[in-house]
Amino acid sequence: MPLFDEHPLNELDQKAHTILGDKVVIKALAQQAAFQGLPRYVSEYLIAKFVKPETWKENLAKMQATVKELLPDLDHRELVKERLLSKGEVTLIDNVDAKIDLRGGQRFARVPTLQDSKVRVSPGLMEQHPGLLLGGLWGTVKIKYTPEIDAENPNELASFTPFQIGPPDLNFYREKRSQFTTDEWMALLLQSAGYSPAAFPERRTRLLLLTRLVALVERNANVMELGPRQTGKTFLLRNVSPRVFTISGGKTTPANLFVNLSTKAVGILGTRKVVVFDEIAHTTFGDEDATISTLKDYMESGQFSRGSMVFAADAGLVFAGNIDVDGNQPHPRYKHLFEPLPTQLIDSAFQDRMHAYIPGWEMPKITSAAVGKGVGFVTDYFGEVLVRLREDNHADRVRDVPLREGLTRRDQTSIERLGSGLVKLIYPDGKLTDAELLEVVTLACELRQRVHNQLCILAPGEFKPKLIAPVSVEKHMAPDLAK
Repeated sequence: MPLFDEHPLNELDQKAHTILGDKVVIKALAQQAAFQGLPRYVSEYLIAKFVKPETWKENLAKMQATVKELLPDLDHRELVKERLLSKGEVTLIDNVDAKIDLRGGQRFARVPTLQDSKVRVSPGLMEQHPGLLLGGLWGTVKIKYTPEIDAENPNELASFTPFQIGPPDLNFYREKRSQFTTDEWMALLLQSAGYSPAAFPERRTRLLLLTRLVALVERNANVMELGPRQTGKTFLLRNVSPRVFTISGGKTTPANLFVNLSTKAVGILGTRKVVVFDEIAHTTFGDEDATISTLKDYMESGQFSRGSMVFAADAGLVFAGNIDVDGNQPHPRYKHLFEPLPTQLIDSAFQDRMHAYIPGWEMPKITSAAVGKGVGFVTDYFGEVLVRLREDNHADRVRDVPLREGLTRRDQTSIERLGSGLVKLIYPDGKLTDAELLEVVTLACELRQRVHNQLCILAPGEFKPKLIAPVSVEKHMAPDLAK
């Protein structure tokens, strides 16, 4: 396995490994050595923690043997139960989640290998691993059979060692950012999300790629990207966080988006941080008028209602789809850049609630050379950091840049959310120069300008051409229709 002959670590890889330790992983090694039966983010965690570059072959072989021994196949579940019954305890690798039984005053874990058997959990273990209550954790589990304590539920969780990083220390993350240059940090972010920075050498391309992540770090950010096929429009979000839900074409309904009135279960808008409508041209909406109307309200207020129930949520919305191009620009046959959308979404009131339109036609196609091979943040850690950066707010900093007159409140909100999100991504320590802040705000203005330009074509009586830009900027990459 000549891994490091094929993918030698460069200077940035070595620096990241030295400064960030087990928070980063060699992506080529993670891709090559993902452990069968484990999600990729769990494999990355194990490789980052236990596999060192200088002894990677030996470390990897040991980890593979441990996983093979402790991660049972589905058809071996009864054998595991027999071992637990006869020996009184068993050690497994499994995905464990917990529930609270208020009626019985107990805490129970679900261990899939044991199928329907409830596993008692002590208050101390639950307090030590709150992630068990937040969707579950992968880890090494020791279970004891103790019918003398509880004959009805004889299985007890004796110990648990998680294979996922717990709540990240944002102060550590911010502090380490200060040890990298901006170019180095942007490259590290791209590599963490699965891209090879060398395939995207231009700073603008890197900025646009990172803009795809704004909806994850900024609450209630609404983003659209239309571009050619195979440019990875949803690649970043899908690869970074399990808190992202992707609807790939097909039909969506008020029940799965908002609330199921029969079961009272909250839909994906209330349970995820980003909802991606992929292949948006082929998406249909059940109860079309009600769904679009509720989406409009949510995009404006961050609230949605069904029946007598009202909910607040902070999930961002990302609309991604294909658009035909001529060279590196949208094909001139389009009257406006919303034309590839479903008819019901070509509505000025709906589109005015869109904060950004990313020019997907500027993105190169994803090839094998564009897939990251060097050092990047462990996926589980990186995704959780980005979500927790939502707690920061750099809107005040963005407002320090004076903007041209004539902007609506929606224009200003768009620029503040986009600008704040980009600052969180690229400058999480809050240390940036006036020139860097102007760069971020100008890009935010450009992305909102592209939305406004289409509104001028859709509803010319209501929307008039204007330049959305800082006072000191005469033009940017989105054309000013007034000229």
